[in-house]
Amino acid sequence: MHLHHYIYYFMVGIRLLLLIPFFLNYRFLNKEQKVIFIYAITNAFMGVVLDTLARVFHNNMPFLTGMMLIQFFILTFFYRHVLKNPNARKILNIMLVISTILCIVDISFLEGPLFFNSIFVSFRTFLLIIYGVIFFLQLMKDESLIEQSIYINELPAFWFNAGLFVALCCAFPLDLCFNYLQKTPPTDYTINLFRITAALTWSGGVIQSILFYIGLVKLKAARK
Repeated sequence: MHLHHYIYYFMVGIRLLLLIPFFLNYRFLNKEQKVIFIYAITNAFMGVVLDTLARVFHNNMPFLTGMMLIQFFILTFFYRHVLKNPNARKILNIMLVISTILCIVDISFLEGPLFFNSIFVSFRTFLLIIYGVIFFLQLMKDESLIEQSIYINELPAFWFNAGLFVALCCAFPLDLCFNYLQKTPPTDYTINLFRITAALTWSGGVIQSILFYIGLVKLKAARK
């Protein structure tokens, strides 16, 4: 078994363990926090099923693309709740429709169902990174927080958004090039490129889990 398999299983284990504090704090979660919990469940589920499909069918790309779309719906729902600007919410709805259409076109005609759909996934990841930046800016300019002397790092939503932002930024390089890596004969260059981008993606996933856990700790502190 190769090293990257052990790293992948470690990541899946981290995702599964993260579900425990979410379950323990479930009754205290508000609507957007429950959305993050659902996202964490899909992350763990995806990690387990992707490995199973790869072993049984030697191809898990259609499932991966479908899960990327489902997670985009989930995270769009999260940002629709935390972003206060009504125009931003309308734009998110429009981007959701555009992304869904792009996903269908990409998997059907552009890159196909048996390869990683880099066009759709990269577009989706880029949008979510932008949403995260907008939410950070909203928190920095939120006068109601200033009036109540609340620091943004005391808010669970800040840490959940930070976790998403780090993971998405780390995954973006692999999202861009993975289709190319699949279709290109292996060379020292492509192998090293995969190792670097995959390690970055996996590191972002671990950091995301840590930041999510900090968000849950902040939630517990807010109840006291």
